[in-house]
Amino acid sequence: MFLDVTKRRNPQLIKTGVTFHQSGEIPPNTYIIDVDILKENTRMMAKTANDHHFNLYFMTKQLGRIPELAKIFTDNGIEKAVAVDFDEGKVLAENGVAIGNIGHLVQPGKMQWNEVLSWEPEVVTIFSYERAKQLSESAVKLGMKQNILLKVYGLNDKMYSSQEGGIPLEHLSKTVAEIRKLSGVNIVGVTTFPNLEINQTETKMIPTTNMHTLMQARAILENEGIEIKQVNGPGGTSCQTIPHLALQGVTHGEPGHGLTGTTPLHAYCDLPEKPAIIYVSEVSHRFKEQYQVIAGGYYGRSNMEGCFVGHEEQSILKRYVRAYNSSPESIDYYGSIDKSDNFQIEIGDTAIFAFRTQIFVTRAHVALIEGIQTGNPRLIHLERKW
Repeated sequence: MFLDVTKRRNPQLIKTGVTFHQSGEIPPNTYIIDVDILKENTRMMAKTANDHHFNLYFMTKQLGRIPELAKIFTDNGIEKAVAVDFDEGKVLAENGVAIGNIGHLVQPGKMQWNEVLSWEPEVVTIFSYERAKQLSESAVKLGMKQNILLKVYGLNDKMYSSQEGGIPLEHLSKTVAEIRKLSGVNIVGVTTFPNLEINQTETKMIPTTNMHTLMQARAILENEGIEIKQVNGPGGTSCQTIPHLALQGVTHGEPGHGLTGTTPLHAYCDLPEKPAIIYVSEVSHRFKEQYQVIAGGYYGRSNMEGCFVGHEEQSILKRYVRAYNSSPESIDYYGSIDKSDNFQIEIGDTAIFAFRTQIFVTRAHVALIEGIQTGNPRLIHLERKW
């Protein structure tokens, strides 16, 4: 999905992938993150947000929930994280990372609220009165009051499979009245997801129906006399979308793919953020008319189309073959790529991909490399998945 744009805008990252794999500095099944470009992207997004009085929580799940990455974000202008579930929050908080939002996408379990509160999150996203009651009871026992966001949805809103949940817009007033009786929580805003999607001509991000629901929810809460401190509108957050979101009344975004230059729009348009991530593996063997690549880092919604394959950085950008996603019904022990009529593929060659990632659901390693852009690449951290 991002192979062409990475070749054009960050070819040194691809070349570095070949060199580091062929030298043995990284194993097959490793994502490489270009630390220099990641820092640059983060600083640009932080400045854009600041210019538009917009707030950001960085997301780490796409990149493997690595504390070393979180420090890069905090050092370059985005101070707090969004933890999409309890496990992510625990990893980050125990490594000194401030939690901005937790509970969206996954609600913590009923026995986990005490620990969540010990992290002092800025807000907790709540899907129901029942979860709000659990949180409130824990907060009261600890002698505190926790600010919360209410996740809402409308009848025609978009939801990804296995991410369903929230308070129906038509029940919001009634639910708000019930939650306001709880002494351990304080409603400060609303959220939903996704708020943006790429248009049919693949030229810009446009609002989903969720965005309209989000603004309706805000109006309902304001009519109930609630002071709105946060209208959280995640989805496709980037330097290009922040001004539009701010103009619509959204106050907070949660960039993940935007920080690595890999939102859907980045595949089709040159936005300020440059591509900062590739997946590097190795040709294992030939099977019939295709070659099998060591896998482990594939993702079902990656929109993978092809890869570069070879063992020399001088020629890697000219050695493209088609690649195939593994069946979601199978474990990705291997991935299939085509043979080429123009060059020979050798067993042990490097295979380099650039696609949409969710590293936290894979068994891939992650290498943080700095100095790529100055011609002096250096591995500063290798997060092994074993």
